[in-house]
Amino acid sequence: MAGERRGGVMTLWYLARAAGLVALIAFTASTVLGALASSRSRPRSWAAIDRRFLTQMAHRSAAITGLLALLAHVGILVIDSYVDVSVTGAVVPFTAGFAPFALGLGTLATYAIVLAAVAGAARGRLAASARAARTWRTVHVAAYLGWTLSMGHGLLAGTDTGAMWSTAVYATCGIAVAVAVVIRLIGLDRAANQPLATARRLTRSAS
Repeated sequence: MAGERRGGVMTLWYLARAAGLVALIAFTASTVLGALASSRSRPRSWAAIDRRFLTQMAHRSAAITGLLALLAHVGILVIDSYVDVSVTGAVVPFTAGFAPFALGLGTLATYAIVLAAVAGAARGRLAASARAARTWRTVHVAAYLGWTLSMGHGLLAGTDTGAMWSTAVYATCGIAVAVAVVIRLIGLDRAANQPLATARRLTRSAS
């Protein structure tokens, strides 16, 4: 009986770890797709519009998948008796009985990601004016902070940290986001250094 009970507890622990890993991978995909979509210039053809639409849909689908996996990860940890994580420890940063600092990073990551998700869901309303659109972009950047904190949480709290497959997953996630961010920054720099195109847009808007 004790062995069966321990087996059931360990099953929850494995499920919690698996859900956390799925959440990290999904959020990585969402972050990469979001950065790449933002790096592109204004669509000039229907094909470009279709590609941008599909990228945005994939970005949002990955974010939703990550949120569901994150909910499962947190919920299983709370009900699992293998580690000391209460509801309070899960929602108040750095108060958990198990790896408080690492789990605190995870709690902060959750808040940042949820904030970014809420901002993304409200994009249509927040983009009604130029000022609101700038505010939306500022808030949505919380997704990058959330992803960074989730990486720190996983590396510090993950019992598989150091294993070859785990290192490969974290390294792949880190490289993917880094490359996507660089591509986005290059795209923004090119857009800012096109005075002729900017002048033409201003002339058309003034006429």
